[in-house]
Order: sequence, then structure tokens, then C-alpha cells
Amino acid sequence: MSLLVAALVSLRPRQWVKNLFVFAGLIFSQNLFTPLVWPALAGFLIFCALSGAIYVFNDVVDAEKDRLHPAKRYRPIARGALPIPAAWALGIVLLVGSLIAAFCLSTGFGLAAAAYAALLTAYSVWLKHLVILDVLTVAAGFVLRAVAGAEAIAVEISGWLVICTILVALFLALGKRRHEYRTLKGDAAAHRPILAEYSESFLDQMVAVVTASTVTAYALYTMSRRRWRSSTRGSCR
Repeated sequence: MSLLVAALVSLRPRQWVKNLFVFAGLIFSQNLFTPLVWPALAGFLIFCALSGAIYVFNDVVDAEKDRLHPAKRYRPIARGALPIPAAWALGIVLLVGSLIAAFCLSTGFGLAAAAYAALLTAYSVWLKHLVILDVLTVAAGFVLRAVAGAEAIAVEISGWLVICTILVALFLALGKRRHEYRTLKGDAAAHRPILAEYSESFLDQMVAVVTASTVTAYALYTMSRRRWRSSTRGSCR
């Protein structure tokens, strides 16, 4: 039972809220209260399993560093509650199973899910060590969730959906980096080497820029929707 609990905790259920981006296409296409909610829900569950597998792989790779972290040392893999061989087996089973389910849902959804898995695996191994690219990779993961959600219900992927998603994702990623930088302070670089390339003032500036860009993009989106509706009503008359 303790092993099962450790395995579940390693999947980080609290982080699954990020997979709600899968519903972006459903909501923006105004299909929330239609039967399309079921394939969208299936897509959400698939991404929960897929992201859980990525979290497991990431914890296996970072196990040694996590043991030195004030909070991450309590993760099941870092403290030995979930043995590394068992963690590898869990991650592989979830990865393969979720990708098979993704392609069963739709080819487009499967391709987006495979791209997400490849990108986040590259992040765990390499991209998280590259300044700026680490944040962009995390943001791209959110965009792929939104794209996959649109593919799951076979609706057109709006350019505004992609723009707003990537800006919100950048805000979340930069906010996380800033939180890590302030929480760890002088030990930040020791726990996450890439933080040595950042400064608090730089992160504050980036967050401010992204916040303003997000508000502007959403305002332009709403105004473009209003103009489109007005022109449609005029043509009907």
C-alpha cells in the first residue's frame, strides 16, 4: 500500500490542474455544454497520465539533486519510498499506455500528445539547463495541451487561442522561476543551476512584459470577436 501511495504521489496529482488547458478549445469554441465534452474529458485524463509519466522520469533524473533540496527531498523517489526501477517501470507503462490511448482518440490528438512527451522529455534531460529556452519549453507544453484539446474535439485551432495560451503559460513559467529564485535565495543555483543565469530584477521585468502582453492580446481578441459579430449581423440584414 505504501508503494502505491508513493507511486501516486510521484505522479503529482496537484499539478494535473495544468492539464485544464486541454479544455481551452472546448470553451472558446462554445461547445462546453455539448457532447464534445466527453472526448475533451478523455483528452484531459490522457494528459494527466502522460504528464504523470514525465514527472516520474524527471524525478528519477533529478533524484540526487532533489535530496539536497529543502522541499523536493521529501518526494517519494528522492527519499527512496519509490525505488528507481519501479519508477522507471511506472513511467514507461504510463507513457506507452497514454500515447496508445491518445492515438485511439484521434490522430491529431495523438501527434500533439507525442510532441508534448518528446518536448518535456527533452526538457528533463537538456532544455531545462538553457536560459530562456527552459521557460519557453514549459510554455510550449501548455500550448500543446490546448492544441491537443482542439484536436480531440475536431475544432479549428484559433490563432488567438495559441497566442493567449502561450502568453499565459509564459506568465506562469516566469512566475514559477521567480518564486524559486526568491525562495532558495543564495542556494538557488545549487538546487537549479539555470537560476544562476537569472536575476530577480530580470524576472520581474519579464513578468511585467508578459502580463501587459497577455492583457493586450486578450483585449484585441475580444474586440475582434465583437467586430466579427457586428459584421455578421449586418450582412444578415
